Amino acid sequence: MRARFQPDPAATLIGIILLLAGVTAARGDGDLTELSIEELLDVKVTSVGKKTQSLSDAAAAVFVVSNEDIRRSGATSIPDALRMVPGLQVKRLDANKWAISARGFSGRFANKLLVLIDGRTIYTPSFSGVYWENQDAMLADVERIEVIRGPGATLWGANAVNGVINIITKSAAETQGGLAEVGVGSEERAIGALRYGGKLAPDTYARFYAKYNERDALITTLGEDGGDDWDLGQGGFRVDSVFASGDRVTFKGDLYHSRLRQQLEIPDPLAAPTYTESVDDRMTAEGWNLLGRWERALSVSSNASFQFYYDHSDRNEGYVGQRHDIIDLDFQQRAKAGERQDIVWGLGYRGIDDRFHSTDLAGLTPSRENRNLWSGFLQDEIELVSERLRLTLGSKVEHNEYTGLEVQPNLRLLWKASEQSSLWGAVSRAVRTPSRAELSASVTTRVEAAGAPDSLPILVSSVGDTGYKSESLIAYELGLRTAPMKRLSLDVALFYNDYDQLRTSGTISELELSLADGYLDLEMPFDNEASGHGYGLEVSADFQARDWWRLVLAYSYLDLDLKASAETLDTSNDTQARTDPRQQISFRSLMNPRPDIDLDLWVRYVDQTYPAFDVSRYSDQLIPAYWTLDLRLAWRPRAGLELAIVGQNLLSPSHQEGYSDAYGNIPLEVQRGLYGTIRLAF
Repeated sequence: MRARFQPDPAATLIGIILLLAGVTAARGDGDLTELSIEELLDVKVTSVGKKTQSLSDAAAAVFVVSNEDIRRSGATSIPDALRMVPGLQVKRLDANKWAISARGFSGRFANKLLVLIDGRTIYTPSFSGVYWENQDAMLADVERIEVIRGPGATLWGANAVNGVINIITKSAAETQGGLAEVGVGSEERAIGALRYGGKLAPDTYARFYAKYNERDALITTLGEDGGDDWDLGQGGFRVDSVFASGDRVTFKGDLYHSRLRQQLEIPDPLAAPTYTESVDDRMTAEGWNLLGRWERALSVSSNASFQFYYDHSDRNEGYVGQRHDIIDLDFQQRAKAGERQDIVWGLGYRGIDDRFHSTDLAGLTPSRENRNLWSGFLQDEIELVSERLRLTLGSKVEHNEYTGLEVQPNLRLLWKASEQSSLWGAVSRAVRTPSRAELSASVTTRVEAAGAPDSLPILVSSVGDTGYKSESLIAYELGLRTAPMKRLSLDVALFYNDYDQLRTSGTISELELSLADGYLDLEMPFDNEASGHGYGLEVSADFQARDWWRLVLAYSYLDLDLKASAETLDTSNDTQARTDPRQQISFRSLMNPRPDIDLDLWVRYVDQTYPAFDVSRYSDQLIPAYWTLDLRLAWRPRAGLELAIVGQNLLSPSHQEGYSDAYGNIPLEVQRGLYGTIRLAF
C-alpha cells in the first residue's frame, strides 16, 4: 500500500484558524444574516412525536440538516449530507455503495436504522437495510433531514432500533417556477437537474423534476481503476392542494433507473489455490413509487391524517435478483385530553410481495412470498408542571408473520429549566424483527482452505432458520439542549444501549457438514447467540460568530462491547464492535464575505476502523484514521444565478473508508475531487 499523507491535527486546526482570520480581516461590512440562535432552537421538527414541535421541546437526540446546510456542504448525495450529523457513521465502501448507521453496527447491510422519505419507508425487506445508491432526491427540493439517534420504535415501529432518518421535501407551493443545475468534475462526471413548478388551480400547486448523475470509479490501493463507476437517472412529481374545507392533500411519485458496476470475488471451492473467482458484474436497479396523504384539522388542537404508498423495486446483480412490491396504509390522529394531555395514536398495515432469482451463491426458499404487518401505537404527552415538566408515555404494538406480537414501549421526561435550556431523559425498548434472509436464505460466504495436503476445502454458507428471533434493545438516554450565550447553542446527548439476541450463525450443535463433489459443504444456520452493550457521547455546537459567519461543530464518541456465546463459531459480533470509528469530528465554517459570495469550509476526522469481517483473519487490513477537507466557493452575479466550485477530500490524494461486504473485499479508496456547478432559477 502506498504511503498516505496524514496531516497533523494541531497544524490543521491552526491553518483553519489563520485562513478564517484572514478572510475576516479582509471582509467589509455587510448585512447578510443567518438564523439567530433563538430561531435555531425554535426549528420545527415532526419525527420525534409525529407532530410539529420546536427542537427545544423534543425529548430526544435529534439533529436537523437544513436545505441551506445541504447546499453549502457541497454534498451531491444524501449519504454525503448525512456526514455532518453527530452520532451517524457514514462510510463510502465503493463508488456506488455506502454503509450508514447510528450508534454502531454499520456495514453494507446495516439493519438497525429506519429511513423514510416523506413518510415512505425505504428499507428493503430482504435484509431490513437500505440500498443507499437508489435512494435519491433532488437536493434543492429537500426542506430538511431530521435525524433521531436512539430508538424511535414507539412511533415508527420495528427496525427503528438505533435511529430514524426522515427526509422531508418541500411542498409544491414552495418550489414554483423553474430551476436548472448542471455540473461536471473529476469524480462527479456529470450533474444535471431540472425542476419546474406551477399553479394548477386556486390553492393547488404542482412540480415535476428530472435529474441525472454519473460518477467515476474509486481506485485500488495501487492506484488502479476500481471498476465501480455508475449512473442514476430519476424523475418525479408532487401535487399539493388545500380545499375550501381546510383539508390538505398531497400526491407524489418517483421513478428511477440505475446502471452500476462492481468487482466481485466469488467463493469457489474448486478454484485452488485462492478459492475465488473474479467477476466484473454490471448490474441494474430500477423502481417507482406513488404516495398519497390526506390531512384534516378537526379543531385548533386536533387533527387526523391518512397516508398510503405503493413501492416497486427490481434489482439484478451477479449473485441474486430480487423484486419487491410493498403497499402501506397508515392512519393517525392527534387530540387533546383536557388541558394537560396531548395524545397521538395510529393504526397501520403493510403488505409485502417479494420474488427472488436464485443463483449458486445466494437463494431464498420459497422464491416468492407474501406477508402482512399490522401495527398500532399510542403516545400520551402529559404536562406535569405547566411549561416546565413534561412526561411522555407510549408504546407501539406490531404483529408480523415471523415472530408474532412485538411490544415497544418508551418513557421520556423533559424539563425546561428556562427558555434557553432543557434537560431530557428516556428509557426505550426496540426490536429488529427478522428479515426474509434470516429465515429462508442460503448464502455462500467463503471457502476455508484445506489444512492438510489431502484435506478437502470447506465451502461455508449461512442459512436461514425459522426459529430465528427478534434482536432487542433497551436504551437509556440523557440529553441537554441549551443556549448559554446569545450566539451559541449546545446539544449534548449521552446513551447506554443494552443489546440482546443479536444475530450469529454457527452454533456448534446446529452445524450441518456434508460431502460434495471435491469439497465439504458446511451450513451455519442463523441464530441469536450474541449480546452486549454500547455507550457514547454526542455533542453539537452552533456558534454565530458574526452576522455573516456561522461555525458548526459536531463530535461523537462510541464504544461497543459485543460477544457471542461459547456455543457458536461466529466471531462477527466481536468484529462488529470495532467496525465503527470510536471518535468522529465535523467542523464547518459558513461565511458570506459579501452578500453574493459563499465561502464554506468543512473539516472532518474519522477514527480508525476494522473491516466488517473476521479481524483475526484480516488483522493487517485495519482502516487508518483520516482527516478530510472540503472547500466551496459560490458566487451569485445576479438574482437566480449561482456559480459554485467545490473541492472535496483535499488533504490527501485518496483514503479508504470501508470494505464492500458482499463478495467485494478488495479495498477501494475515495479520491480527491473537484467539480463545478451552475444553478439557474427562472
